[in-house]
Amino acid sequence: DSGTTFAKDALQKYIDSGELPGAISVFYKDGVQETACLGYADVAAKRPITLDDHFMQCSQTKGFCGVTVAILVEEGKISLDDPVSKYLPEFATLWVAAENGQDARRLVKAKNVLTVRNVMNHTGGFEFEFPNAQSMGGWSRRMPLRSVAAAAAAYPILFEPGTQVKYSNVGIDIGAAIVEVVSGQRWEDFLKARVLGPLGMDDTGFWPTD
Repeated sequence: DSGTTFAKDALQKYIDSGELPGAISVFYKDGVQETACLGYADVAAKRPITLDDHFMQCSQTKGFCGVTVAILVEEGKISLDDPVSKYLPEFATLWVAAENGQDARRLVKAKNVLTVRNVMNHTGGFEFEFPNAQSMGGWSRRMPLRSVAAAAAAYPILFEPGTQVKYSNVGIDIGAAIVEVVSGQRWEDFLKARVLGPLGMDDTGFWPTD
């Protein structure tokens, strides 16, 4: 135990003001650790936050997707410079939104090939999220990744692949769909078998039960 309170000193004022319901912080260096559980897991019930509480990972899952893609790259089953259409044929022809007017949109056929690298490093030209994401179930979408990829292919992209950067949930979903096609498994099953299980991350999963 470090005996320090760096996290508490920095975060407590936000919890006291109601800006932050609760937070867990773990600092570790050279065998010395500071752990802080601050605020509430359930504000209404005043239930304190604990190290055993489950949390939504949100965009940290992008790193997990990157690991699953990297595994298949190391095994020679995927190349980052492969066209996405090699695995998901619906991406063979893409359209770029060249002009957006009040009543019309002009599209031009994309010249650059969309690669696995593009969808994983946010240079594919995809929106951050689907325009109708809420009607599709929000961020989780509640639909198979293969269907998510098919829907993404139907939307015009914002720029030629590889020419700009735009942070995108959609691109990472396309990467996960490629993992499913190549591995023959649902992405969350591949993740559990090849990443979470070997690391002993027994409390981490794609569909939490509690």
